[in-house]
Amino acid sequence: MKKFVLHSESNITNIGTYKDHFGDYLVVQSLEQTFIRDLQSFSVLSRDAFQRSLYSILTDKNIKEDFLIVNAASFDYLVFKDKFLIKNNPHLILDGSSFLAKILNVKRIDIVLKNYYLEEKDIIIKAVAEAEDARFIYDVKVNIYTEDTYYQECSQRITPSYLESKKYIFDLDTITQLTYLAHIGEYSFKNYGTGKNKGTYIFSVTGDIINPNLYEFEIDTPLKNLSKSAGGLNKEYTAKCVFTNGFLNPPIDFETFQKMTLDYECFDSLKMKIGNGGICFIREDRCMVRVVLKIVQFGKSISCGRCMPCHYGFDLCEYYINKMLLANSIYSDYASLKEAVDMIKLGASCSYIRNLANCISSTIEMFRDEFLYLIENKVTLYSFIKD
Repeated sequence: MKKFVLHSESNITNIGTYKDHFGDYLVVQSLEQTFIRDLQSFSVLSRDAFQRSLYSILTDKNIKEDFLIVNAASFDYLVFKDKFLIKNNPHLILDGSSFLAKILNVKRIDIVLKNYYLEEKDIIIKAVAEAEDARFIYDVKVNIYTEDTYYQECSQRITPSYLESKKYIFDLDTITQLTYLAHIGEYSFKNYGTGKNKGTYIFSVTGDIINPNLYEFEIDTPLKNLSKSAGGLNKEYTAKCVFTNGFLNPPIDFETFQKMTLDYECFDSLKMKIGNGGICFIREDRCMVRVVLKIVQFGKSISCGRCMPCHYGFDLCEYYINKMLLANSIYSDYASLKEAVDMIKLGASCSYIRNLANCISSTIEMFRDEFLYLIENKVTLYSFIKD
């Protein structure tokens, strides 16, 4: 990770080194009576599909669930921080997870990983064994699943609709931030961030940027610092647009991005969410028709297929875009493509898919000229970048 603030690139390899850094697991310590109350002021811990505050989830007496899910099987496009967090400090994740289970009074934790997280699965299993041997985890059952084994055992696929149906579901960002807050205390935690909100955010920076990587910044940092830390764009090109929140926000121009700050109010003013922290830079000569096709194909791949607008809609979008790229389209296909996206945006049952469709719709409208140029001239305005 580059520019880390709370997190460190020095791996915690075993429970001994974890205790040297943090002391005993939080679950075996007495819970400060003021901790939950103090948590109310740290809105940085709002990272689920609806950006609900962790405070509201932990204090909602109407939620009745008997287990919590640790989501390390993120399906967010081009967001790759889970692997780092598991490799960097699996005990931090287990400590925070067991601490949440204690607060919520549940006796089961399901940690779900991507199918290809083979090394990470071994790391987290070893950490669980060490924590159990040290009696840090003794009255709660921790299950480690891949996406496939979770389906085999629980008959549930990790899809947007399933994740949104669960209340006690936490991503690794939320859990690690909670654990740091609990260990270092609110007064030390308040040193991170210069604005009203405190803490840090990890960004997955991808696309047409010189140094794609993970970057961590304090809340209220100007986003122009992020592009500088990532090396900026190639001097031969400018940025056509920037996607944020892993393609769940509408694209914005590079000038707007450079003026933004890392805080909730700034994103809210643009009707966007910080969300998962995925940032993708698109340079000026990249074909936006093909970019939209990639996002459509991603949406199709994560769809649970249960609601018609989503299941049928992405197929329809892919059909019209491919028709354009194969030089077989007519002008009405552009309107038909927009209607198909609007059907998803208005009719999909889960918030994640609706936000993804809104991003697609905004991109199609923002780069309308490229779509119409392709329809009229039977060739894309910009070639497909090969490097």
